[in-house]
Amino acid sequence: MITISKQIDYALQFLIALSELKKGETLSLRKFSKESNISFLFLQRIARSLKKAKIIDAGRGVHGGYFLLREPKKITVLELLEAVEGPFGVVSCIKGNKKHCDRMKVCTARKLFNKINEELEEILSKTYILS
Repeated sequence: MITISKQIDYALQFLIALSELKKGETLSLRKFSKESNISFLFLQRIARSLKKAKIIDAGRGVHGGYFLLREPKKITVLELLEAVEGPFGVVSCIKGNKKHCDRMKVCTARKLFNKINEELEEILSKTYILS
């Protein structure tokens, strides 16, 4: 079964909350954690990944907090997935466009997995966090 992880779910909720801010406003991670009932430490890890991917940034000080670096209508779901979880792949042997697997010569499903992966990647790269 292909599922969206809690990490992606929470990252998406956080980005949507950031998209609702007015220009110049920031959102405290602690405040968002309390309001959404999500672990602060888990959110910290997600925010660190999103910041590293240059999707969000943070201000410091009394009025510090997180904010989006780009318009939410320009941030794809694929970018979000890869920022938080690394290269996309429906199975580990093709994650990140790997071309080699120990079972490659005998795997009867590889061709199908490649097709599914390509089609999902195409959809996710054309789907924005706010449409």
